[in-house]
Amino acid sequence: MTTLQARWSEAEAVARRRTKAGRQPLILLALFNVLVLGIGVTASVDLRRLNTPGGTSLRWVQSAVFGNCEDYLAYSVPDASVSDARSRSQLCRDLRAATAAARADSSTIGLRLGRVVRSGNRAEVKITLLRSGTPTVVSVRTTRLGGHWRVVRDRVTCTVVGCP
Repeated sequence: MTTLQARWSEAEAVARRRTKAGRQPLILLALFNVLVLGIGVTASVDLRRLNTPGGTSLRWVQSAVFGNCEDYLAYSVPDASVSDARSRSQLCRDLRAATAAARADSSTIGLRLGRVVRSGNRAEVKITLLRSGTPTVVSVRTTRLGGHWRVVRDRVTCTVVGCP
């Protein structure tokens, strides 16, 4: 036979276990919400950065150096003085071939955003490209088209960056 005090002790123990078990999903849900919020904030900062001439230039130079053809074409427009009769697929093949060495040795390459001089719908962005510790300053011209900043691909920029 159990005493009243033993029954109360058992009931309290059951209540504590239920409370603990009830808190665990709440803690997990709160942690999940914090992670989702963190990812959302990071994504919005990245998207906002792409709406600036500096952010667009960094993204384009990175894609030109490492051979990401989709970003290379998406964030740039050809200069009016440059005529290129290659198809999109041929340009992408040439870009991948020209950047094979950079992809193989990516740990020694770095990019730093420098000075941005903006004048209306045009801007000039200075980017320091570090290859094996040797800095090269790249002057990138950008223009605003359809509400988005795009790099103007010209011979001088492509010669320094290494795009085809």
